[in-house]
Amino acid sequence: MEILKKRIRTNQFKGRAFTQLTLDDDFNVPDVRPDIDKIIEENGDLKITEVRVMDGKVSVCGKLEFAVLYISGYDPRPIHHMDGSIDFEELVNMDAVTEGDEIRVSWDMEDLRTSLINSRKLSVRSIISLTLNASCIVEIEAASQVKEPEGVCANSQSIDTSQIHIQKKDTFRIKNEICVPANKPNILEILWNDAMLDHLDIKLLDDQLSLRGELGIFVMYSSEEEKNPLQFFNTTVGFSGNLDCHGAKEEMIGHITAKIIHTEIEARRDADMENRNVGIEVVLELDMAVYEDEKVEILKDVYALDRKLTPVYRSVVFDNILMKNQSDLKLHQRIKIKNDQARILQICQAGGHIKIDRTQINEMGILVEGVVYVQILYVAEDDKVPVNALKGMVPFSCQIEIPDIDRSCTYEIAPVLEQLGSNMVDSEEIEIKMMLVLSAIVFKRMKVNIIEDIKEEAIDPAQQENMPGIIGYIVRPQDELWTLAKNFNTTVEEIMSTNELEQEQLTPKQKLVILRRN
Repeated sequence: MEILKKRIRTNQFKGRAFTQLTLDDDFNVPDVRPDIDKIIEENGDLKITEVRVMDGKVSVCGKLEFAVLYISGYDPRPIHHMDGSIDFEELVNMDAVTEGDEIRVSWDMEDLRTSLINSRKLSVRSIISLTLNASCIVEIEAASQVKEPEGVCANSQSIDTSQIHIQKKDTFRIKNEICVPANKPNILEILWNDAMLDHLDIKLLDDQLSLRGELGIFVMYSSEEEKNPLQFFNTTVGFSGNLDCHGAKEEMIGHITAKIIHTEIEARRDADMENRNVGIEVVLELDMAVYEDEKVEILKDVYALDRKLTPVYRSVVFDNILMKNQSDLKLHQRIKIKNDQARILQICQAGGHIKIDRTQINEMGILVEGVVYVQILYVAEDDKVPVNALKGMVPFSCQIEIPDIDRSCTYEIAPVLEQLGSNMVDSEEIEIKMMLVLSAIVFKRMKVNIIEDIKEEAIDPAQQENMPGIIGYIVRPQDELWTLAKNFNTTVEEIMSTNELEQEQLTPKQKLVILRRN
C-alpha cells in the first residue's frame, strides 16, 4: 500500500522579544567646520546591519546615524551642519529560536539628544527600543490519500492553510533630478535635507511587485548671495516601478513593509554650469512575506476490510491568516513655542515619526496606543538665530477592527505617517495635521492531527469469525456512519444501501441494519 502525501509550507511564529539600549558618545567638530554656538535641530536614523541567530540568542548589529544643524556666531554664514554615527551590538535572549529562524527587527527611537560640551565638541545620546519577532518556515507532510485503495476505506478532511510562498528582503532604488525654483538663487552648499514617503501603494502582480508613491523632498541650503544666504524649498517627486518577485500571483496575500534606508541629496550643475539642480537618490528596503490561502484535503482516518490498519498521528500547528485590515486616523494638534524661543516668521519643514507604546487584543480587534513625535523647522524673527526648531508630541489611540480575534492570535502592525502638514496660527503657534495609517495582519493558530504513516497487520481469523454477520443497531447521539462502518467491518456505502439512506446524517434512536463485509 502506497501513501500519497501533501506538502504544506507554513510560517510558524516562535516568539517575540523586546530590549532597550542607550547609545552615548562624544564627537569633535570636523576641522573644516566652524565652532558651534547653538544647536538648532538634530535627527537620527537607525540602520540594522546584521542579525545573527544562534540557539536561544539573537545578535543585532547596527549603527545610529545622526545629523546636527547648528548656529556658528563666528562665521559670516551662520548656519552649518555636521553628522556622525554610533555603532552598537546587542545580544538578545530568545529561548525558542534556533539557527536558521527568520528574525524581523523593528525599532523605536525613544529619545535623541545632543548637547554642547564646548564649542568644538558635542555629546550625542539616544535610547533605542528593539522589538524582535521570530518565525520559521515549517514544511509538513501529511497523508492525503492511499494509492491502490482496493479494500481500503479512507475518510478525508479539508483544512484551511495560509501557505507561505515568498519570504525575503529586497531594495527599490529611486533616482531623480529636480531644479531649484526659478525665484531662488544658486546653491553654494546644502545644509539640511529630508525625504519622506507618502501615498505609497504596493501591489502584487504575476511574478512582480508594483510600487507607486511620492517622495516629499525638503532642501535647505546656503546661497551665493551675501545679503540672503539662507534658502530652502519643498517639492514632491513621484515614482513608480516594478520589482521581480518570482512566484508571486496577483490573487495572493502580501504583507509588505517599506522604509527608507538611504538618502542622498546633492547639488549638481545644470547646462550653464551653475548649481541649480539637485540630484536625489533614495533606497527603499522592502520586507516581503507573500501567502496563498488554500484548502488542503488530507486523510483523517483509514481502515481496511481484510487487514488491520493503524494510522500514526502527529499533532501540528498552522498559523493561518485570520484577516488583514487597516485603520486610518486623522490627528491634529497645536504646538506653541517656548518662552525663550524666537517668534515664527515662516515654516520651513515639518517631520515626524511614530512610536507605538501599547497594543492590546480586545473583543473588537486590536487597540493601538502611542505618540507621534513632531519636529518643525522654521524661519525665526532673530537675525542672530535665523532658523529654529519646535518639537511636540501628538498622542493617539486607534482601534483596528478584527472580527473573531482571540488572545491566542499573533499579529504584526505596520504604522505609516501620511499627509503631514503644518500651518501658522500666529507667530507663536503652529497647527499640525496628519493622517496615521495602521495596518495589521493577524494570524490564528490552528492545531490539526495529521497522519504521518499507516501500519498494516493481519486480522486474527478467530476474532473475525466471532464478529456477527448482521446487526440491528439503534443510533446514539454523536454516532457517525464512518465510525459505525469502521467498527462493524463494512463500508458507509453498504450501510446506506442496506437502509436506503439518502444522506449520511444520522438522528438519535434511528434504527439501522448493518451487514458485515467478509
